[in-house]
Amino acid sequence: MVDYLKRRDSLRKILANNAQSAVFLDPISIRYLSGFSGSNAALVIGEEVDVDLLLTDSRYTQRAKDESPDIEIEINGEFIKLIHKRLQDKSVKQIAVDPLLMNISQGEAIADEGKFELIKMKNVLTPLRSIKDEYEIAQIRKACAITAETLWFLINDLRPGMNEKQISNLLQDGFLKRGADGLAFASIVASGVNSATPHHEPSKRIIEKGDMITIDCGALLNGYHADMTRTIFIGSCADWQKDIYNLVMESQAAGRKKLVTGAVAEDVDEASRKVIRDADYGDFFVHSTGHGVGLEIHEPVFIAKGVKTKLSTGSCITVEPGIYLPGKGGVRIEDTCLVSEGDAEVLTTGSHEIICVA
Repeated sequence: MVDYLKRRDSLRKILANNAQSAVFLDPISIRYLSGFSGSNAALVIGEEVDVDLLLTDSRYTQRAKDESPDIEIEINGEFIKLIHKRLQDKSVKQIAVDPLLMNISQGEAIADEGKFELIKMKNVLTPLRSIKDEYEIAQIRKACAITAETLWFLINDLRPGMNEKQISNLLQDGFLKRGADGLAFASIVASGVNSATPHHEPSKRIIEKGDMITIDCGALLNGYHADMTRTIFIGSCADWQKDIYNLVMESQAAGRKKLVTGAVAEDVDEASRKVIRDADYGDFFVHSTGHGVGLEIHEPVFIAKGVKTKLSTGSCITVEPGIYLPGKGGVRIEDTCLVSEGDAEVLTTGSHEIICVA
């Protein structure tokens, strides 16, 4: 059982001395703070518990009762009007909003022509959401287990003559068969020269002997995401392919080794990046080393240059270096990991060594 009141109380501590209340309109924040998973809602959180209010429409009457039993609920689609009424009734004048999660028109509507003071608090929930509680870790762990088991079973069946879209569909079928709610994101299946494109969309390209295939995939379970990537060889493995694969494997291991409680995010990125840069492939590692995973597939903390955030026990972070050679192909290896005082726990289990099938 998730203690959503505890999460809201943690937010109150952040709001203290900053604002009298906070309003959320985005589904992710609302789900995190109340448990409600519907697509249309608003949430008010106050300095005192009696200010808290979840608003949704009549389509979600029963779902709101089932998912959010510890907060007052009002079924009425006029969210802005009801937010104003609740805050006026409680003599609240200040409203914290996250400008990264709310557009200008929404902010203006909530401010009500200056009747309420908007306090902009960027990433207001990040300190809470970046450290997963036991329930969240359990869901991510299960999603990662489904992902890894599905991917390893699929790898054994890869053969020349299959196409990228076919492989992508088999991934989705495997996730659902093993109990996932769906895809964490649209799976990437990139074969041959297509593997040089980090976010290639699966096509009807036929798999051939000698191809590298990069498969980036994840299962979704109870709102929580998994993220895993492996690059597989079909039939044979050329020397240049082995070279870049082994570099990426070494780079990924260096990043995982650095992924401990108290580590600075950009230092993890540098540990991974240095291995590839020192081998003169630095220009071909074209994205950040990793990102947080939770209710969103990409969320703080981001493992990238310039990010000074220190990692905390309980954060779920990916480590995913890659080398992409235009016109030839590319390699990426990725795991979702749980940060701890010692070595990070790899949640997407499975070999990092070269695998050649068919």
